Amino acid sequence: MKDKRCDLHIHSKFSDSDTEVEDIFKQAREKGLSCISITDHDTIDGISPALICSKAYNIELIEGVELSAEYKEAEVHILGYFVNFNDERLNSVLSNLKKLRKERILVMTDRLSSLGVKVDEEELVSKIGESIPTRLHLGLHLVEKGGAKSLKDAFRKYLSPGKPGYISSFKYSVKEVIRLIKDCGGLAFLAHPHIIADQSWIEEIIKLGIDGLELVYNTMPAVKSSLYKEMASKFSLLKSGGSDAHGTYKKFTEVGGVNIPYGWVQEMKQRKSIRI
Repeated sequence: MKDKRCDLHIHSKFSDSDTEVEDIFKQAREKGLSCISITDHDTIDGISPALICSKAYNIELIEGVELSAEYKEAEVHILGYFVNFNDERLNSVLSNLKKLRKERILVMTDRLSSLGVKVDEEELVSKIGESIPTRLHLGLHLVEKGGAKSLKDAFRKYLSPGKPGYISSFKYSVKEVIRLIKDCGGLAFLAHPHIIADQSWIEEIIKLGIDGLELVYNTMPAVKSSLYKEMASKFSLLKSGGSDAHGTYKKFTEVGGVNIPYGWVQEMKQRKSIRI
């Protein structure tokens, strides 16, 4: 049991990856993973096909989602695990968020066009299709059209907070998102805490009722991981981690690119059973 490996942070074509759900399971099997969670941005549309693949490939699936939230006017991501994807309120909230994201991407596109940046709105919308529109989609489009040298360049110049093409998509606070996840039977985790601008916020967010911290992530320095592990112990928090794989859209990571012990999943299940 202790040798079973997991990847609890993966994105599919339903949000901002170019990887089909079944291909994620194929890659997970190749890497010898026993358990995965597909945590698409603000959507749970990939869960139903993932459950089918879970049985076909004999790989355990934890129903997940990654929700965007606002904390002190900054963007913070909250991972939800074991969510009831049939929950009416969750589906209503996500439907509204998808609408808002579509509106946001169009406004950002118009703003960039007014600045003389090359953007083909019709082509961008067509390529996104029914996926959840994200800044990553727009950034990749800018690179393709020559408006930016790289994805990093696109975010640095236009798409990060304070840059000319950026528009906030916030609607729910961190506290509201944590409550939403718990109300639909899930566990709420703070995603990639090492990228939060003000590290003092982490303890503040913990006190809002977070269940756990993401301790393992491709770009997380070992010293940060150790620090968050100490915090998890101090506040009796659960532990998680994942590759944050986005298919070919993010070259620095891949499914199974991190080593997450199955024991962490067992602890999550135990906490959830106690809450029920």
